[in-house]
Amino acid sequence: MDVDHYKQFLPDNLERLTNRVSVLGANGFTSGKHRWTVDVGQGKDWYIGVALESIQRKNTIFLSPAEGVWVIGLSNGDSLWAQTTTRSKLPIKEKPQRITVELDYEKGKVTFINAADSTKIYSFKDRFSERIFPYFAPGLFFPGTFPWRPTP
Repeated sequence: MDVDHYKQFLPDNLERLTNRVSVLGANGFTSGKHRWTVDVGQGKDWYIGVALESIQRKNTIFLSPAEGVWVIGLSNGDSLWAQTTTRSKLPIKEKPQRITVELDYEKGKVTFINAADSTKIYSFKDRFSERIFPYFAPGLFFPGTFPWRPTP
């Protein structure tokens, strides 16, 4: 199957992320506590979490707090990682199907929870001083096979 056949040519506006297949949530936060649940389903390679409004959108970055991105991700369908400065492998008994992301802006905390059993997967602790957006990177898939979606 020819992947270029499905490529969409979109305007290169300032907000568009062009360095990887990813999107920021529509609403950003500068205070308060927020949470959302993502259905990661059968995805084999994905990243979810939060990112600063000022992240590099046109150049490739390493997904890490140093670059303004606090995410966890699955690679090769079986390895769960916290994208820290030196990427940390997370111990899991079973691959989560739904993950809740909790942001506490004032405490500088981003927590990831397995929605099935409410167990904590990982937490980042930092200091935020600008707008933060939900970050979603579902990986590459062919049309009709989108493996996950944010859920209210």
